[in-house]
Amino acid sequence: MLRTRAGQLLGDIAAWRLPEVAWSRPAAAVEALATAYDTGDELAFRAAVSRLEVLSPNRVDRIEDPADVPPPEPLQERVTTLVQLVVDPAERTAGEADGDDRG
Repeated sequence: MLRTRAGQLLGDIAAWRLPEVAWSRPAAAVEALATAYDTGDELAFRAAVSRLEVLSPNRVDRIEDPADVPPPEPLQERVTTLVQLVVDPAERTAGEADGDDRG
């Protein structure tokens, strides 16, 4: 369940729009999630997922600013890799069988 939520949050990041200077916080949360996953630290993984939830611009209705930008390319690449690692392979396969490729 937690891995599924992590995959959803990571998958949503590509659609986030934030001021350029604000991307450092989500990037740090993504790195913390990656480190926790790599080391098998469940508590740190849970904390990183919670941090991403708090940082999500989708969590709060905010006025969009024309200066908001998508995630920087290095962050997008890191997120794509993490989604493939974090989401349970059985869940990816089930989604693909249903025609849902949001992995």
